[in-house]
Amino acid sequence: MMCNISACDESEYDYLESRLTAFAEAAHKQLLFEKIKQKIEEKEGAKLDKIADLLVDAFSSEQNAERSREEFRDKLRETFEE
Repeated sequence: MMCNISACDESEYDYLESRLTAFAEAAHKQLLFEKIKQKIEEKEGAKLDKIADLLVDAFSSEQNAERSREEFRDKLRETFEE
């Protein structure tokens, strides 16, 4: 709840101060998180890129294998229904 300057009581100021402090703490945590990510990228970025590539390739292979299994099941079902 926001108040106008002349009509605020102490509890409204306390609430506002509490909210602003929480915002500052959240911003601090977010900034620290971003800095940590940046340092990890600097030190291990190339290795993490390789790992990410391997994971994406594995995921793609699994998707292709699943499509192949589905196609096989469809063809098998069609053959039995002939």
